[in-house]
Parts: sequence; C-alpha cells; structure tokens
Amino acid sequence: MKILFIRHGQTQYNAEYRWLGSTDNPLCENGKKELLEKKHIIEKYKPVQKLYCSPMKRCIETAKIYFEEMNLEILEDLRERCFGDFEGKKYEELKDNPYYKEFNKKLWRSNIPNGEDYKYFFDRTEKVYLNIIENMKKNNLNYVAVLSHGGIIMSILSKFDNKKMQFYDYLVKNGSGFLTEIDEKNNEKNNLNILEKF
Repeated sequence: MKILFIRHGQTQYNAEYRWLGSTDNPLCENGKKELLEKKHIIEKYKPVQKLYCSPMKRCIETAKIYFEEMNLEILEDLRERCFGDFEGKKYEELKDNPYYKEFNKKLWRSNIPNGEDYKYFFDRTEKVYLNIIENMKKNNLNYVAVLSHGGIIMSILSKFDNKKMQFYDYLVKNGSGFLTEIDEKNNEKNNLNILEKF
C-alpha cells in the first residue's frame, strides 16, 4: 500500500515566514501560480484511488489545482496544529520568547500559550494516520493521497518512517511531499518507507 503525502501550496503567511496553524488562510496568488507550475510533477504520481484532505482552505484549494474534480474525503484531524500566541508572528517577533525557545528545542513537544496541547496534537496525528490505513484495508485501496500541512506530515513521518530521521528533516516546501509505502514486513507497526521526495 502506498500513500502520497502532499503539503498545501503557499499562503501569504507562508510567503512572509509567519507561523500559520489554525488561521484559515487561502492560497496567495503566487502560491496558486507555483502549484500550476508544479502540477506536471504531481501528474507522474496519478492516479490515486482516494484523496484525504485537511478541512482548511489552503488544502482544499491545493487539492482543486492538483486533483481538479476528484472527490475529497475531509478529515478534521488532518488540520494543522493551533499555534496559539505564535499564530501570524515571524521569527524576529518570537526569538526571545521563552515558550518559543522551548518549542524549538523540544521539536514541538511543548505547549504554546493558547495553542493546542502538544500531546493531543501528536496523538491526533498518529490516530488519523492509523485510521487512513484502516480505511484503505477495509476498502481494498492500494494507493491514496493525503493533502495536509507541514506539521502533520512531519509528525506522522517522524513517528512511522523506518529511517527515523530528525523531525525537521521531514519538512517539505509548499506544494511538495513524499511518496511512501507501508512496510509489509512489519505490518503490525504500520511503519512506512519513503520512496521519493518531490
């Protein structure tokens, strides 16, 4: 079984290097243009049997550009983490913030004022990944796409990739992602192998 993980296209906050989590920003014009330019890359990975998508505008708009009229299955738990007091802020505004220092030092495994609890976030991403695999098995699906966010992809892959790279090694640019395959040898763990990064 294979899963194509894709990060949404660029938003204005992304372009300005601002933290973007639960703020429901649409794609910016440059983000749409970049997706259209990258669309030929995604064509190589089609067709997929099912497309799971975050409920956020930036993901739904990316799905419409990359997959056009294909039906989406919206999964609430594919939404990005709420960054609370970090939302909309740049590094320069946060670099001296003790919560921000702790957040980066612990690779997101710390709490942010007014943000989503880190344990809840990592549990949620693990569960949504396992639910997708269950859904694939139940419906005899061999190849699906998951259109989501940088934080979701990093969280899932840092937990389930057999290579066990560092958390930020799984960060991809907007509109990019990973082609992965579930490790059939260790099926009970639901680990995966990265076949390609694009």
